[in-house]
Amino acid sequence: MKRKIYPLIFMIVVFSTTGCVKDTYDMNKLSKKMHLSPTLAVSAIKGVVSLSDMVKSSDTVVYDQNKFVKIVFKKDSVVNLKLSDFYDFSNMLAFTQSYTLGDLSIDPFTTFISVTLGQISSGFSPALMAQFAALDNGSTHPFPSFPSVNLGEKTFTGISNFETAVFQSGFLDITVKNNLTAPLSSLNVNLFNTSGHSAIGGTITIPAIPPGQTETVPFDLSDKTVTNSIIAAIVLSGSPGNGSPVLISLNNSNIQVTISGRALKVKSGRVKLPQQTITSLDNLDTLNFNLGNGIELVKIQTTTANISYHIQSSVAAQASITLTMPTAKTGGNPVTKQIDITGGGLVDGTIPFNNALVDLSTIVQQPYNQLPVTYGISVNSNNTIINFNSTDKVQIDLRFLNPVFDYVEGYFGQTVETIKPDSLDLKIDDILNHLTGDFLVSSPSITVNYSNSFAIPMQVSLGVRGKRNTKTVDLSLAPFDITPCTFATRDVSSSFGIDKINSSLPALISLPPQSIKFSGTAKMNPSVIPSGVHPRNNYVFGNSRFLAKIEVEVPLEFRMNNLQFTDTIDNFLKDKTGSNSNIKPEDFKLLRIKLIAKNGFPMGVSVKMSLYDTTSTPPAIKSTIDATGLLNPAPVDTNGKSNGVTETTTNLEFTQAFFSSIPSANKIIFQFTLNTTNGSTQDIKIYSDYTIDYNVALVAQPDITFN
Repeated sequence: MKRKIYPLIFMIVVFSTTGCVKDTYDMNKLSKKMHLSPTLAVSAIKGVVSLSDMVKSSDTVVYDQNKFVKIVFKKDSVVNLKLSDFYDFSNMLAFTQSYTLGDLSIDPFTTFISVTLGQISSGFSPALMAQFAALDNGSTHPFPSFPSVNLGEKTFTGISNFETAVFQSGFLDITVKNNLTAPLSSLNVNLFNTSGHSAIGGTITIPAIPPGQTETVPFDLSDKTVTNSIIAAIVLSGSPGNGSPVLISLNNSNIQVTISGRALKVKSGRVKLPQQTITSLDNLDTLNFNLGNGIELVKIQTTTANISYHIQSSVAAQASITLTMPTAKTGGNPVTKQIDITGGGLVDGTIPFNNALVDLSTIVQQPYNQLPVTYGISVNSNNTIINFNSTDKVQIDLRFLNPVFDYVEGYFGQTVETIKPDSLDLKIDDILNHLTGDFLVSSPSITVNYSNSFAIPMQVSLGVRGKRNTKTVDLSLAPFDITPCTFATRDVSSSFGIDKINSSLPALISLPPQSIKFSGTAKMNPSVIPSGVHPRNNYVFGNSRFLAKIEVEVPLEFRMNNLQFTDTIDNFLKDKTGSNSNIKPEDFKLLRIKLIAKNGFPMGVSVKMSLYDTTSTPPAIKSTIDATGLLNPAPVDTNGKSNGVTETTTNLEFTQAFFSSIPSANKIIFQFTLNTTNGSTQDIKIYSDYTIDYNVALVAQPDITFN
């Protein structure tokens, strides 16, 4: 389209020239030796045109109430950032903990053996044994003394709560009841496991026992291995006898030896575990929420959420875990969950966290990011003997996956996010290669209108650099703040502007650049707190987002000083068809266009058109038409507004020499030069009611010879 402008002047010439020749003339009737060279003047075009006639007001071209012209570009949704673009809440809790069960209790047990006087006397000498047999006659007699006697090994039976056990602690109480009618001197007892006859411990001495009385001696089972079949090797030190007549019965008189386990805790073994809560654990742990370095959360209000769990137990007994989070409440009640696991199994599930208010600030040592959790672990082998080891564990894995929340409160860190560097190629190299001179747009501006529902202060540092060949211009924009919303409003609409006051935008646009490079950073919570203790009063909401649209406004207030645009095109005047038209440009001795213009625009235009031959060596300009001062600029007031008109008379003359050069030129060079009133010293303003009052006349002197 642009190249159709260049031949405009010549189209006027052609049409005007054609209009000067009457169609009713019969040129063939004229004398061939006749020569005519009249001068003809015709008023060709005149009129008045204003800017508003040429360019209508629109969304892009705006006329304000004073008719001042602005170019406006708008684009919605240039930025549309969601919460997930800033923070990842999808997995902010990753809790894994193994709890070792430690030493567990088993139930107490009791078993006994009885040794009659007859069994005891079997170890006496024959004479003494016969004496005791003779006294067993239902009458009372003095009880003879007897010496030390080895009762041999006696087996205790009926221990059912373990098969074998390694005890961490506990006691085996050995109780001897003297059911004889005479006192017993001390007893020595040695205990053995039936399997392998392994000693359980050393010799246990029971002190002397009066008739009808008992004596108990505790035996420490710590680190002892015991089976459910125990042998007692018993040696009696004897008896001093009883001088008083007493009843002596070999079958009804006896000593009873009882072993009783109490306060029993086992390290390992084949045991029955009664229902019991693990007491070796402190029953208190902490769930740590982690959203990133330097981020400190104090409250979370969920909408729909779950904590997922994966629990695995290596203990063969059934385990039951109770988890309670006292500062995470739904309906005012702490979140609680009981989870049962079969022996040596695993279980997966979820803990409902819907509409939960989670307080992460209650632990004094670190009042953020921490949710206390109390737990209880109980086991029960259900009256079944199982394999047990104190190193058995229950492992708990918790995840807070993809919560939907109403808000999160805390301090979201002083992190710096990098805006990825980018480059915009304006693809105007072709235009810039033809453009020289100075051009300055005085008051461009960029306004970013945004809606922000993040209650977090943020500062943006934006680096913009325009480049044209070796010359660069920085935007030099100081860091600017994004206004945060509040918890009450949850949204704020605001804007920030970039203009000549806070940046070098006019210089950058006026470069004009071939390419623009962008980079920058965004810093959260940019203020430095002198105390170093920052308030945890940031908020983000489940629907938080940052929306921005941009409006670029270029008021037509500028200055130009010898701004030149030069272009070379094919010679459209050259006759490429070999036409034998009766009327040819070379038939004119003189062809002149006279322009009289009253210019109300504070802009002037000069035009040069040169016939150019690129095939010659060196390439050469053949002829030039120079319309310097085609339009001179109107005067302006101190504000740059036109306050009058400037009348210019310009003669654009096409000589015989110019017409003669047309065949030898294959190109035409156009050079347009633009200047504003007062050149580079004053900005001018463009208004829609500026006009140009013009009158174009054609002066032609044909040189026609009739043969």
